[in-house]
Amino acid sequence: MDNKQWCLSGHRVYLVALNDSHISRYIKLSDDPELVSTMGWRPFGVDEKGRFLQTLQMLSIPCYNDGQFLAFSIISVGEDKPIGYVSLTGIDEDKSKAELGIAIMEKDYRGHGYGTEALRLALRYGFEDLGLALIGLTVFPFNQRATKAYEKAGFRRRGLLPKSWRLPTGEYVDMVLMEITREQWAQYHKPTVTISL
Repeated sequence: MDNKQWCLSGHRVYLVALNDSHISRYIKLSDDPELVSTMGWRPFGVDEKGRFLQTLQMLSIPCYNDGQFLAFSIISVGEDKPIGYVSLTGIDEDKSKAELGIAIMEKDYRGHGYGTEALRLALRYGFEDLGLALIGLTVFPFNQRATKAYEKAGFRRRGLLPKSWRLPTGEYVDMVLMEITREQWAQYHKPTVTISL
């Protein structure tokens, strides 16, 4: 599979533009109970590509506006296997901010650093290539594994958004707001110099 026509490359994963075959694959994996719980979605049917894309484009941070939407597939290096997605939503005209979304859809790839690396690649693209000033995301308070990955990438907790996400059951639940600025990204990802004597 030649996914590398245009990509953002890391050591374990690379990001390519999300395409229909990736969406079909992810839809089949969307009924995983862990994903249903941590993503707050109703599993997608094979004919629901449109709803899948709408879900990726949903903004959960109230002060972020509608804007450009970019979605990438996370592909494992070596196997060239689509394992999840990362998106930037609500990129406004002055490129001041965007909301990030991410999911490792393939169960066997969760908890092994693939998501953290994909997150860092997306942040690098957002800050260095798009020139964004701020990237935010939301996470359910119980999702400690995701929260730790976001903190590793440099995100900081900004507060709680009470009753800000509507579950498929109709219940509204709290979300934790996390953000990172371009300056924090630059500070956090400063190249280190090692001197050998």
